[in-house]
Amino acid sequence: MSSSTVGEEPTDAWLVEASRRLDAPSGDVARLIARVAGAVPALRRPGRELATDDVRIRINDRVVKQLLATRVRTATGRLVVRAQVDGDADQVTGVMIGLIARYGDDLHAEAERVRAAVRETLTLALGSDIAASVGDRIHVRWQDVYTRQWLD
Repeated sequence: MSSSTVGEEPTDAWLVEASRRLDAPSGDVARLIARVAGAVPALRRPGRELATDDVRIRINDRVVKQLLATRVRTATGRLVVRAQVDGDADQVTGVMIGLIARYGDDLHAEAERVRAAVRETLTLALGSDIAASVGDRIHVRWQDVYTRQWLD
């Protein structure tokens, strides 16, 4: 096998020649690609509607999770890697927040700051009755240790 140059990289000549002979996808393959690509946006989960203290108002769980992640990040300065709202149908029965800790963090104290931020967010977004019903079912998980300091 001989070698030629494509760009500035040496390449086997047979590989270059074979790639030049490749045809565009057949009609069947092109239709399949178009059909799958067209269906992908429909696969996204639309979220679930959550009840609030006001029966006339409902809020999407994706909005609540984004609010939780933003509020917790602001309160703690830690990266939120997961926000999960637990419950059946439109009810909220618990919340789980996953964060990245920094070396030397007091995880218990930071977890209490997270819980306070979650309670405040639930009260503002869903109402005080629903926030109270969640109670102490706010779970904080630390996934990893993270530091911004240079290592010597």
